[in-house]
Amino acid sequence: MTLKHAFLIMAHGDWDQLKLLLQQIDYPNHDIFIHIDQKQKKFPKTALELSTRFSKVYIFSKYKVFWGGYSQTMAEIYLFKKSREYGPYDYYHMMSGQDLLLVSNSKFDEFFAKNNGKEFVDFKDYQNEHDPEIKRRTKLYHLLQNYRRRFKCQFLNEIFIFFERCLLALQIVLCVNRVKNLNWKIKLGSNWVSITDDLVENILKNELKLRKIFKWTNCSDELLVQTVAFNCGFMSHMYHNFYGEDNMRLVDFSRGKNGSPYTFTIYDKDLLRKSNALIARKFSIKNSEIVDWIIKETK
Repeated sequence: MTLKHAFLIMAHGDWDQLKLLLQQIDYPNHDIFIHIDQKQKKFPKTALELSTRFSKVYIFSKYKVFWGGYSQTMAEIYLFKKSREYGPYDYYHMMSGQDLLLVSNSKFDEFFAKNNGKEFVDFKDYQNEHDPEIKRRTKLYHLLQNYRRRFKCQFLNEIFIFFERCLLALQIVLCVNRVKNLNWKIKLGSNWVSITDDLVENILKNELKLRKIFKWTNCSDELLVQTVAFNCGFMSHMYHNFYGEDNMRLVDFSRGKNGSPYTFTIYDKDLLRKSNALIARKFSIKNSEIVDWIIKETK
């Protein structure tokens, strides 16, 4: 049986690179749904829509997306909702515009057909239990979450970071805990997931509850899928990858800067080749050698 795949892409620029990604995942049983940050006033919508031969491309620009803010979670839920309207699909793959497949489309499809029904979700349970910052994400009100990286002038960003920390410190003194009566357990992991229609359906069924939990939460996109999966009976469906991340992604934060992942170069060719991941992030067309090599290797 041929599975239907929906690729959900969060994008905010680098249109030539995004076009390469669309062409790479172009396949008869693949459709593509893109959310472009509303702050991007101009983007080549028609060129992107016409960049594929087989896959249908749907482009939306619903929200202004701010790093670490609930706006990113809203955009991801919106992509789940819109893609399901055109579906349903067997699998929904959340990706960034700076991702690339590390395998051919046929091998990609074969893997999911072999593991059909499994959920490919990364959980960071140790960090979730032992890092106080993770607990504070949901316990406290992050009222200035959309302003910490909003401005080109770093001085302005630092001002809002300072006031945010003051507000958080005050809430800690006052013992604020806005989720103390929550009957769900909050879980942590990567927002880049490959999940079934059943799990997407549960996310959408709980949209109002999720909004109440995460509206004032910092980096709530890293809590969304994991929290629903854990509390809605999906843990027995999880795929366990003994050679890498359970979400079948390769992302290198150890060499990254300022909370962003490392950008792979041609010197990482062996690392990428030996990885058993299906998708890697991140790439830049400025490092065209590695991008060209991956495109050639995955044809």
